[in-house]
Amino acid sequence: MIVRGRTPNRLTTTAILSIVTVTFFTQTQAASTADFELGRYLAAECMTCHRAATSTSTIPNIFGLDEAHLSEVLRAYRAKDLPNPVMQNIAGALNDEEISALATFFAKTRKPW
Repeated sequence: MIVRGRTPNRLTTTAILSIVTVTFFTQTQAASTADFELGRYLAAECMTCHRAATSTSTIPNIFGLDEAHLSEVLRAYRAKDLPNPVMQNIAGALNDEEISALATFFAKTRKPW
């Protein structure tokens, strides 16, 4: 507690900063886990085609793809800046939070065999 006219000591300042830091990182980790789980849920539709992707298919393997790149590509399909009617329809139904969650999930997931 800070008393008027009194400067907090170093121990008090350190304790307060520690509590704030732990709280921030706990909330950040929980948000990241929630994003991953939302991505896993939404990815069920993507897996229909992308799980079957091979090096010779026209469907790309998106497992392990860079998170920022996949987000950018999905947003481009949503805006119809990339030409693929199927992906335009799928991405068109996603909001920014869902795109980020999918990108997080696929960036952290290896292709199931």
